[in-house]
Amino acid sequence: MEHLNPTEISDLPNEMLEEIFNFLHDPNDFLSVVGTCNRWNDIMAYRKTERLFGKVLPILLKSDLLPLRTMLTLRQISKTWKKEADFQLEEDPSKLELKYGIPNAEQANRLIAHASNLPQGGNPFIGKCLSIYKGDPGSYDSIHQLIQQYGTPLRRITMVYFSRIQFASVLGGIPNLEKLSIFGLIDEWDIEDEADALPLPTLLRLNNMGIRIFGEGPGDQVDDDRYLRFHSFLLTAYGEQLTTLKCSKKLLRIGRISDLLPNLRRLELFKAHGLTETYTQPDLQVISQVEWRLHTLSISGCYIPLTAELMAALNNFCVTLEDLEISIELEENFDADSLVNFPCLKKLKLGISSELRSIPLKMKDRLIKLAGVAPNLEELDINLRNGAMCDVVWSMELMRNVVQKLNVFRLLPSL
Repeated sequence: MEHLNPTEISDLPNEMLEEIFNFLHDPNDFLSVVGTCNRWNDIMAYRKTERLFGKVLPILLKSDLLPLRTMLTLRQISKTWKKEADFQLEEDPSKLELKYGIPNAEQANRLIAHASNLPQGGNPFIGKCLSIYKGDPGSYDSIHQLIQQYGTPLRRITMVYFSRIQFASVLGGIPNLEKLSIFGLIDEWDIEDEADALPLPTLLRLNNMGIRIFGEGPGDQVDDDRYLRFHSFLLTAYGEQLTTLKCSKKLLRIGRISDLLPNLRRLELFKAHGLTETYTQPDLQVISQVEWRLHTLSISGCYIPLTAELMAALNNFCVTLEDLEISIELEENFDADSLVNFPCLKKLKLGISSELRSIPLKMKDRLIKLAGVAPNLEELDINLRNGAMCDVVWSMELMRNVVQKLNVFRLLPSL
């Protein structure tokens, strides 16, 4: 019988190797192939520009090398580039909304001109997200034209300083909107009564909303009654479908808030701009009584004493809560065991401050216990506000104890 020599991959013809390498979709795998030897590099040289775009794009996005017009042009070069660009931008659109926003009429008109050259139904928006600003008197008409003609692909939008009338008309051109962020002045949103309010369009996919409203200027406080009317106006229209809401803690003063947001799962509360007040007993009482089954709760903007009222508020979600972010003011009798009633909790982010002039020696041991406050805790972030607390807590001993249990642990001193 004739002896058969084993065939190695180097014996395969170039055409067959090319077919094999075309099955590698990951840019890292393709990079390994072209770096293996000169022959393989020569075979796939014509595909480098297309296949390695995903490796180069993140570097370009972090620089100022890709203005809006250039980015729009790159997306049209090939389907692979467009898919890769949109995928990366949709992963974290918050980092790119300002970079590729529409701040004036000139930018809006440029995008309209570009969109007119696309195939019918083409998407001119990067990552299906857009930030629009009513920055100059002539910008609204151009932005409105852009949205009305090409707004269907948009999924996320940030609107800055639009009046309620302009707001409603722009939203009418974005039927598939899923996430809406609003930055505005209350003077342009003042609503006297429901009969006078312009109806908001139906947005069946909208489930995520963020609201920041200021007084006459960004540094001014907002009158409570006007602010609550504004929130009630929005939540009456869209509250039933919202699963995520980010807004001021003044939300808690709206009557029958549970009924307006029956499906809420993620809530981020921040302190109203310019105010120094903390969460009052009535605020915490509302949180302890709402009927939401929250998975995520974030309370930011101030340090809250770890009182019985606060624990009652948090315990309202103990069965469902998976992610908790809160800043607490430690008192001498602080005990981590007060946070043990969260069987589903996976992520805990604590900002810790204390007005105590001397930190009790046992405070380190109490803080170490935070790593065990929930049986399924995976991530723990502790941000220490004052130097005295850092001196007591910051130690390799603490880090060794908590890292043994957690997948992620961060201990950050105050800057």
